[in-house]
Amino acid sequence: MPSTESKYIDSSDFATATAVYDDINLTIKASDGVYQYDGEYRTQQNGLLGPLFQCEECSIPCGGTINPPSGGQGLYQLEFNAGTGSDDTGAILIYFNPNSVPDGIRVLYDGVYYNRLSSPTDGNIQSTSGISDAFTILGSAGSSCVPSTPNTTSYDFFDGFSGGTWDSGTPTPQSITLNVGDDVRGGSSEFSLLVIPKTNSLPGNVTIQVLGPCSGTAWQIEVDCPAALPSFEAIGVSGSMTCFAPDTTLYFGRFRNETNVYPELNNPVFLDANGSNRASDQNYVMDNNQVITVTNGVVSNIQSCTP
Repeated sequence: MPSTESKYIDSSDFATATAVYDDINLTIKASDGVYQYDGEYRTQQNGLLGPLFQCEECSIPCGGTINPPSGGQGLYQLEFNAGTGSDDTGAILIYFNPNSVPDGIRVLYDGVYYNRLSSPTDGNIQSTSGISDAFTILGSAGSSCVPSTPNTTSYDFFDGFSGGTWDSGTPTPQSITLNVGDDVRGGSSEFSLLVIPKTNSLPGNVTIQVLGPCSGTAWQIEVDCPAALPSFEAIGVSGSMTCFAPDTTLYFGRFRNETNVYPELNNPVFLDANGSNRASDQNYVMDNNQVITVTNGVVSNIQSCTP
């Protein structure tokens, strides 16, 4: 991964600087290459900086599980690249395992924060604060290290890792507010699913932030490249358990490493292949004569329909 180094510029603003230097006296120009400061990217070529650009290839490629180093209390950020080609659309599936010590998560994509997860054990997990950029805190309900909400604390900020240690980010520290309703818990020591709809080729970058409000944190994350969600045929029947012929196509999100062809308990259910819209809470008779009950956007019960 890219490393964080001390460099110098001939301006107070990275956007208006003409070059990057290795020394504070601005006599030795840094080597040509891509430089990033506070989320802005510029390429230095022949000793001169080019225009600002959005670096879609500088982040971690989607696919595969990331095991970041453990850390202390802090705010941790990782950038993933979900692709920028015409075929790079669909649902981005993010699997997050907080282990047992509570951690919060929020994901920024295309200007929108996402914090709604589905746990194989606990079903729908999401902050109830109603704040658009809130963290959803998962983990063991028995841990008492999370501060009482509402709470605003300055956390050391880390932006990527290299050599087995987290890299200090900019600016640091950062002030984070935990709202009433953010500390939900559940999903302890398992991979919960967070679905991000990607309906266009751009942007490609997905920003994941994990908040460690406790003195120690260790977690795993996996970001699958965008693809259409699996589908099934069904009909909404409100509270009925009677068998009916399906009349619509629905979609669902699988849990990590699963291959089920019909939704299972606690899978999220959607109206579209990108995962943009949840199915309404009600019963659905599927074309395998099973009835799923959707509650809070996930499957809460499965049983056979009545002929």
